Amino acid sequence: MQNTLITMSRPGADHAVGMLYATVTGRADKWFFLSSPEMAVERALRADSCLIEPECGDTVLVCHGGTQSCFVLAVLARATPEQATLTLPGAVQLQTSQGQLQVKAEQLELQGRQRVTMVGAQVDVTGIRGELRFRELSASAEQAQARFGSLTSVAQNITSTVGRLVQKARDSFRWTENLEETRAGRVRMLVKDRFHMKAAHTTLLADGQVKIDGEKIDLG
Repeated sequence: MQNTLITMSRPGADHAVGMLYATVTGRADKWFFLSSPEMAVERALRADSCLIEPECGDTVLVCHGGTQSCFVLAVLARATPEQATLTLPGAVQLQTSQGQLQVKAEQLELQGRQRVTMVGAQVDVTGIRGELRFRELSASAEQAQARFGSLTSVAQNITSTVGRLVQKARDSFRWTENLEETRAGRVRMLVKDRFHMKAAHTTLLADGQVKIDGEKIDLG
């Protein structure tokens, strides 16, 4: 690409405004160092209209009107076409690299008037604190694994239907204020050490045989 210098007159100005092609050779903070055959500009700032962040080796269009007012207006050709950074006001950046898109901002909010859909072979969500609020929630999965340091749940009603339920705990405590009822085809309880049951009133009813077996039985 041939470097061309275009000069425009500006009324009342000491220096004429010019535009030229240049190559980015480096960067220090907000300043971009440039190289061009005319050597009219050595460094420039990125203009607000230039949304793509210039990188080393990029060919850019520069506007200059003296040493104090030089701006990169646009990125004309990328040294690495497969990646780019789109910089928006408010320190917001959109970065693309090898088909990946990354959004950087202090806060990110997505709003859909009708629906928001996320689809992917793998979806990862990571954060220090999370909160979900729904009026209605439906979830389905072929397999689910959950690990918690501590878990607290509060619900008015819970109904669960499972084919098989297996629970294992080191200690288990349960308080029921009113009625607790168990209906089962068979009930079997195995206690390794001691079994203690206490009630104000106890009633045992059997349609058939009642059997009590032990080395020693104390009644009363």
